[in-house]
Amino acid sequence: MFHALLDDVRREVSGERALDSVRALTRFHRVQASPGFDGAAEWLAEQLSARGLEVEIERVPGDGRTRFLGTLMPEGWTCTRATATLVSGGGCERLCDYGAEKLSLILRSAPARGRFPLRVLEDGTEDAHYEGLDVRGHVVLTRGAVRRVHELAVVERGAAGILYDGRRLLPPVRDASHDPDSLAYTSFWWQGEEPRGWGFVLSPLRGERLRAALRRGEGLELEVEIESRAFSTSMPLVSARLQAGVEDEVLVVSHLCHPQPSANDNASGVAANLEAARALATLRSCGKLGPQRLGLRFLWVPELTGTYAWLREPHRVRGTVAALNLDMVGEDQERCGSTFLLEHPPCFAASFAEDLLGRIRERAVDWVESYSGPGHYSMTRMAEVPYSGGSDHAVFVDPAIGVPCPMLIQWPDRYYHSSLDTPDKCDPRSLGLAARCAATYAGFLATAGEVERSWLLGAVARGARARLLGAMEGEDPPRLVARERLRGRSALASLGRLGVAAADIEREWQALEVFADREAPVTPAKLPGASGAGGRPRRHIGAPLDYQPHLLRGYERLPREARERWHRAISAAGAGTLAELAWYACDGSRTIEEIAGLVWLETGQFAPDLVGHLFTFTAALGLCALEGEETTAWSSRRPSTASR
Repeated sequence: MFHALLDDVRREVSGERALDSVRALTRFHRVQASPGFDGAAEWLAEQLSARGLEVEIERVPGDGRTRFLGTLMPEGWTCTRATATLVSGGGCERLCDYGAEKLSLILRSAPARGRFPLRVLEDGTEDAHYEGLDVRGHVVLTRGAVRRVHELAVVERGAAGILYDGRRLLPPVRDASHDPDSLAYTSFWWQGEEPRGWGFVLSPLRGERLRAALRRGEGLELEVEIESRAFSTSMPLVSARLQAGVEDEVLVVSHLCHPQPSANDNASGVAANLEAARALATLRSCGKLGPQRLGLRFLWVPELTGTYAWLREPHRVRGTVAALNLDMVGEDQERCGSTFLLEHPPCFAASFAEDLLGRIRERAVDWVESYSGPGHYSMTRMAEVPYSGGSDHAVFVDPAIGVPCPMLIQWPDRYYHSSLDTPDKCDPRSLGLAARCAATYAGFLATAGEVERSWLLGAVARGARARLLGAMEGEDPPRLVARERLRGRSALASLGRLGVAAADIEREWQALEVFADREAPVTPAKLPGASGAGGRPRRHIGAPLDYQPHLLRGYERLPREARERWHRAISAAGAGTLAELAWYACDGSRTIEEIAGLVWLETGQFAPDLVGHLFTFTAALGLCALEGEETTAWSSRRPSTASR
């Protein structure tokens, strides 16, 4: 159904041209709500206009006060100069220079000037790490999360600032031995009038050298100078539209932000989106796109905050029939260690979009013939993975918003969030593949008529059958089969967004049920928590929560004990994703344990204590209401890690 369009798109898309766009974008220091982000947005608008697209630039507050869908818009920030010089008995050594390397400063650092003694703080993210250690007036050298260290060391214990030499390891792609001279992308995110701090970033290699010197008893000081300012501004949301005479649209979104250079994350997504827009505009102008039944919009925003701001208008939620998120799609797989992933939404939020995009991606890849000719295979590593969130699609797929929006991403990446994420780590073949997928997906949905919709209905049904058969081969067939039944029903139901008749959808669902009973005959899964105990939460915000708890409205007013309780609950491995899924599953009718059961169905992890703490915590913030039996009991229960 989409093959002819894909062939036309293939002829129009250029991975090399997309790579040129990546190189251009890495000239901008694209911090959210900063002059560099504005510069990148202006460059992008010029490129779109030159390609004949209708460009719209909407500006939203970047003032650190305004919230959209409950999420705080970042305050404007810029820095003109920042240096950190090591002073020791042997002389002086420049450790950090923002002018030479933007990631050597913790972004959004406050102004600072002075000379401070250094003290090693191995981690510093728990109160116990400070026992017997006086950090007052010192710069603390730490590998711990800088927001948490700022709170415990600077605000509560009087440390002067932070010197960070940690980074996120991604074994086996990135372990401690890989690129120890790189700098990690590190940032503060401030709320309201909270006490602000500053800090610098060192490579792990240089940090270990300082640690060794301090262990030897050497007296080291850090002389710092930071000229920065925070200010109220506005942030541009850039979009381009190929109109169809109707309000409903298909949307392709990419986040434009991140500090210089940030090539793969996410200049690559921006460039692939731009190339997809250019290709479809060209095809339409020469009459090869076909009659549009839906508008086409291409959107570039600050990650997450820009998507919340875009969707603040209810008509945009109603009018976006489907979307696609392009994030980190340009990787040279051999250098970066990445795989080209299609990320699914949770089973209870599944849609037609995943089946369509999966088929397009399989066909869009460059295939290589086998040695003797009859077979073929792909040189691109590809996989489909469950929901993990962390990018703009997370806002669209929340059932409270309910826009089908899979994500294409290359992951993991050896150079993720580091000073080595430069254009030479991108591959024009990856960029071309991502642009082909995006253009074909958006173009097909925008022009789909009755024949195409009928084909897609069948494709979704066949995909559901295939996943049911695959579930029979898993470690827990009853749960997996139940999950895929729910995924199939949700995906089929979503076709109503495209105008597929309810009777046709119901017919395919009934056929799927008959197929499941015959081909996947397992004892029905018993959902943990089916008793319905635990109270019934109801959300006040129809969007995902900010993944940084301190940015939630009312967080600063909670007693320290309540904040620490939530910190302990959410710090367990994987707890953040489980909590996000639980928030998605809260529809006002399910109890806490029923929500925990849905999370278990999706992940295989049953964590009612964590789910209970989530809704106790958010109720205390006024973000949800708890109704029903023993709704306060969770606040006194000990947080537990999720278990299988």
